Amino acid sequence: MPRLRALFLTTLILGIASRTLPGAGLGDTAGPVSLLDTESNDLVVKNYGERAATVFVFLSSRSDAVAKTIADINRLYRKHRRLDVLYIGVCSNSVESSKELRDFAQKRGLIFPIFRDPTARVARQWGIHAVPAAVLVDSTGKIAHLGGLESEEVQLALDAAIINKIKPVVEDASVRPTPIDQPGPKRVEPDVYGAVAFSSEMVFEKIAGAPAHHCSTITVTPRGDLLCLWYGGSYESADDQTLFLARRPKGSRFWESPQAIVHNAQRPPGNGVIFVDGRKTVWIIWCRMESSRPRPRGTGWDNCRLMFRRSEDDGHTWSADQKFLGDDMRAVPRNPPLRLANGDLILAVEAYVPGRSGSAFFVGHDGGTRWTSAGFATGGNQPAMIERGDGSLFALLRHAPRLVQTESRDGGKTWSKSVPSKIRNPDAGITMTKLTNGHLILVFNDTDTARTPLSVARSLDEGLTWETPMVLETNPGEYSYPCVIQATDCRIHVSYTFRRYSIKHVEFNEDWIVHTERPN
Repeated sequence: MPRLRALFLTTLILGIASRTLPGAGLGDTAGPVSLLDTESNDLVVKNYGERAATVFVFLSSRSDAVAKTIADINRLYRKHRRLDVLYIGVCSNSVESSKELRDFAQKRGLIFPIFRDPTARVARQWGIHAVPAAVLVDSTGKIAHLGGLESEEVQLALDAAIINKIKPVVEDASVRPTPIDQPGPKRVEPDVYGAVAFSSEMVFEKIAGAPAHHCSTITVTPRGDLLCLWYGGSYESADDQTLFLARRPKGSRFWESPQAIVHNAQRPPGNGVIFVDGRKTVWIIWCRMESSRPRPRGTGWDNCRLMFRRSEDDGHTWSADQKFLGDDMRAVPRNPPLRLANGDLILAVEAYVPGRSGSAFFVGHDGGTRWTSAGFATGGNQPAMIERGDGSLFALLRHAPRLVQTESRDGGKTWSKSVPSKIRNPDAGITMTKLTNGHLILVFNDTDTARTPLSVARSLDEGLTWETPMVLETNPGEYSYPCVIQATDCRIHVSYTFRRYSIKHVEFNEDWIVHTERPN
């Protein structure tokens, strides 16, 4: 095409040829190129007239220079392929196998073919002596660009040659090219695009006598089972409201039938949390409704006493019910305790204290064997917390129309004044966890008007900023009160209310949040 026939003059001005060893130069006929495919079969490339241009990219999976520039090469390819330009990868050494190159391409998201040039014949043919480098052949079979790709300037030169724009070329030694005859040792290639894992299922479809369900929490037992706890009954705060527990055994994809574990028609249970302490004991802490009966639907939350029970056998049997920290506190739990770096636990609850309301914090010392009262935060309730790398605590609190946030620098004894965040909230429960790599995961209703959609957001800077959320549920209805944990296999588990009919469980990995589309 005319714009590509003018490339010869363009790239003469750029002066790229001086970067190569003797061989065919700018304006010369490229000639046939003989390569080996993945099964060591001969492949001759000479059909240049079938497309606007062909770019031969010389690379190596063992080159630091290639590793540092491969994202830029990918970016250029995505741009140029829509201009009817074919990219062909060429590896000009005898040590890299087809399998090694294929693994490199897949993990780096390359979607153009890579062929072998084990004797470096093609590299010598064009005077290429280091990677990364590129040779652009136009539709007439003439070489229109020839040179390195190790800096932004020479990448722009290739782009200019293709789109027929002149840009100056400046030497840049920030990335040293890799000599073709010195590919280096074989390396373990990082899997840049990973593998997306995602599954979901209802924990149950129906429980006889309990049509409405809400407020689940989830944990992994010391033996690897998943346990999910929630309340259900005729309606919220009904006399028949019951705490149910479901188990998904380790290695299974199916939940066992839920079991009623706490029932008291005189003082029914409300919100509960389930967790494992530092001594591998499973705990349930819940709020028991103390208000007089009969009570209207949805009331009684301001007069709840905290109760607990423990299990030493992964939740199969339980201790007797006990009061949590005396008789005076009236509180409702929402999120399981946070385990601190020093081994202590810290539990945040929605608290009702004479003269004020907000969130109270309790510290479980010695792995949770002994609990004491800590600080109090106002401005919101039902906190979700993480511990930052510097030891400070960061909490987001339920509040409409935006979540509020606060922090503590003394282990939860005192908390800063709550300030609005940029995260929307329709006055509904939230949940947050810190992954083993330090990233934060927040599950919340990304709206200020309803309990749908239910979304997942990630923060890479401990809550200073948040990425664009991914959506778990977006249909009409209520999808709310999530609980999020990360298991020892790094999978992320979320349970949440599904339209008040049931509890839903979703399992995914971090790649599901990051990679929305595989390069193809």
